[in-house]
Amino acid sequence: MLEKLFEHVQTLQEQASELPTAQQAILTNTLENLSTCLQEIAASRQFESATNNAAKLVELEKSNRLLERTVAQQAAQLRQLQEQLHKELSQYRRDNQSLAKSKAKLQTVLRNSPNIITILESDGRVRYHSGAIERVLGYKAEEIIGKVHGELIHPEDLLAWQAYFGQLLEHPGIAKPIEYRKRHAEGFWVYMEAIGNSLLQDSTVHGIVITSQEIGERKQAEIAIRESEFHYKIMSQITSDFAYSFRAAPDGKFACEWVTEAFTRCTGCVPEELMASGWWNLDLVHPEDREMLIQELEACTFSRTGANEYRIINKKGDVRWVRDSWQAVWDKTEGRVIRLWGACQEITDRKQIELQLQVVNEVLQAQMESSPLAINCTDSEGKVTVWNRAAESLFGWSATEVLGQDEPHIPQGQKQDFQPMSQSVLNAQAQNGWEVSLLKKDGNWIDLWTWAATIRDTSNQTIGSIKIFSDLSERKRIEEERQKLAALRNMEEPFWARYVSPPKSSNKKESKESNE
Repeated sequence: MLEKLFEHVQTLQEQASELPTAQQAILTNTLENLSTCLQEIAASRQFESATNNAAKLVELEKSNRLLERTVAQQAAQLRQLQEQLHKELSQYRRDNQSLAKSKAKLQTVLRNSPNIITILESDGRVRYHSGAIERVLGYKAEEIIGKVHGELIHPEDLLAWQAYFGQLLEHPGIAKPIEYRKRHAEGFWVYMEAIGNSLLQDSTVHGIVITSQEIGERKQAEIAIRESEFHYKIMSQITSDFAYSFRAAPDGKFACEWVTEAFTRCTGCVPEELMASGWWNLDLVHPEDREMLIQELEACTFSRTGANEYRIINKKGDVRWVRDSWQAVWDKTEGRVIRLWGACQEITDRKQIELQLQVVNEVLQAQMESSPLAINCTDSEGKVTVWNRAAESLFGWSATEVLGQDEPHIPQGQKQDFQPMSQSVLNAQAQNGWEVSLLKKDGNWIDLWTWAATIRDTSNQTIGSIKIFSDLSERKRIEEERQKLAALRNMEEPFWARYVSPPKSSNKKESKESNE
């Protein structure tokens, strides 16, 4: 019996070596105590007499059963430890596989990322470079490892980088971005933007992580924008037009956000004055036009555009005309206009010309109205646009009856007879005068002498014609009277007097004698 127990104890001792250290120590100590107890039982003298002593035998059997239970418990515990060990080993293998996959993913991301990831030592030397450096700068990562990061930076940007790196050494964490140029493997310079993160205190990194990206296209766009702004500034300085932007407050007041440089040349005020006081508070707008302009802007609604012509008074006191074209920006959330954009063009010269033309037109209109000859004008479609008083008196129709209508003195059935004449006038062929017979309102016909000419606009395009009519009735009456007198004179003279003339010499002599 004791031999079997010793064999079990030895087997348990061999299996204990597979357990973790802490559990192995507990089981080993227990087995050693058990072995000691067995050895004491074997060495005891009373063991030999136990066969003859029933009580000792019973005690021994109890101890044996107790030992068996203990061994069974230890074996069960050993199996649990083995199962736990297998689980931990499986979890360890899964963790290693996940770590390997994550590492592979990270390497793939770093290799294909457009950004260059760099880890620097505290002395500025490169410890690690991601594969993007070959794609961006043309270098292999192993070529750069161990070199100072600033070696490839443009000399003009090197001082800025050194100051930036010094801040990273002094202040842990993420710093602001920095821009510099780095030399490409082929010799040209590449614009880069970098963000540094100082992790010198982090035991897992113990370095400075630099994330940089190529910004060549962005820099070209910035240069193009600066050039465009420069060109715009030059144009705004040399042109008489100026643009502006006003912000509308909830109370309906407008505050200037910006205005171009030409504003000063046009008004004599600096932009700061406009921003401080507002467009209508500078007394720039002529008093007679200010109320109209304010009412127009207060009534603006969603996406409404408008244009106003009004006068301004510059600092010299001169009155200048401007044309203000504006666009209101509507905010649906607030339900109101929040901004006003516009551009002003000085139109003083144009207004002066318009005023001169207005005076000329008024003089011409007065001359036409006071002319003793009938005058009427038609547009390119033959509609009457001018019908003076003499025309009213001559034909019988008032201006209100004929304006915008076809010429009433040409009957509908005879218009084709006047078509060639009208077409020749519209084709810029002036008519120096011809005799026509036209209809009057009372139904009678009147003989007239007519002059016609083309009317052109400022672009030399034909827009109509003008006709002047002179009454031939009196002249024809006189001509008829003259013909009648001539006929009577012819009847009183002998028929031969038309063919025989007295001698010229005798007439001269008689005349001389009569004079004497």
